[in-house]
Order: sequence, then C-alpha cells, then structure tokens
Amino acid sequence: MAVRIRRMRVSDLKALATIERRITGSRRTSALQGHLRRQLRAGGGVCLVADVAGKPAGFLVGDVAPWEFGEEREVAWVKVVGVDPRHQGLGLGHLLGQAFLKKVRARGIRRVKTLVEWDAGDLVAYFQSLGFDRSGATVLERSV
Repeated sequence: MAVRIRRMRVSDLKALATIERRITGSRRTSALQGHLRRQLRAGGGVCLVADVAGKPAGFLVGDVAPWEFGEEREVAWVKVVGVDPRHQGLGLGHLLGQAFLKKVRARGIRRVKTLVEWDAGDLVAYFQSLGFDRSGATVLERSV
C-alpha cells in the first residue's frame, strides 16, 4: 500500500467531509468543510492529507498561535485528525502526526498541544504514540 502525505487542497474538502461522516456515522453536514476552507485561505496552519492509491484516506489539521497562556513562543495545535474507517489500523494517523510534528519543528516551533475528551481512550492512545503527555493545564468551560 503506497501512502503519500501531502498538503491539503481545496479540492480535497468534499472527500474529507465524506471521511468525517464515515467516522461519526452522521448524515449531517458538519462545519468541517467551512472551517478547512477558511484555514486554507488564511494559511499559517499545517493541513495534511494522507493519500492511498491517489485518494484521500485521512487528514490532520493544525494551527499555529503566536502565543498561548503561559507560553512565550509560538505554539502549534492539532485541531482535528481523521482516518477513513476503511483505512484505520494501517498507521495513516501516525504518519500524519509525524509529518505534522516535522513541519512545525522546521518552523522553529517547540511545543504542540491538543485537546482530547477525557473518555476518548483511542485518541489519548494515538497522541501518546506520538509522544504527547498530559499537560499541567486544566480546561475550564461554562455554558452561556
């Protein structure tokens, strides 16, 4: 199986929305396409696609913030990662994660963060496989 990790293109968005629907099992259209379109237009982030046999099979979207709470330098964030269920278990997510880390390292960024729900064991394990660990921060939220 030949896998190619490359930059995301606007022409990928429909296929990525299909992948998201396969992952979530939802027939609803999410905000993913609009968010990705804006991110690609704005630039500055790192948006990657894993192609299998020339077609998108997974994606990872990250952003770079000029500062974050308690940080003095740029911080990269992994915003969303998804692999088509038909291609899960083949290491595509890991390849995407490694490519993302390499790209942000090349930009001089030394800290990468993400948010994961506490009960999403598969995502926690995925990020741990890339070297992520629990941070000292606590996320606070409230309804408005």
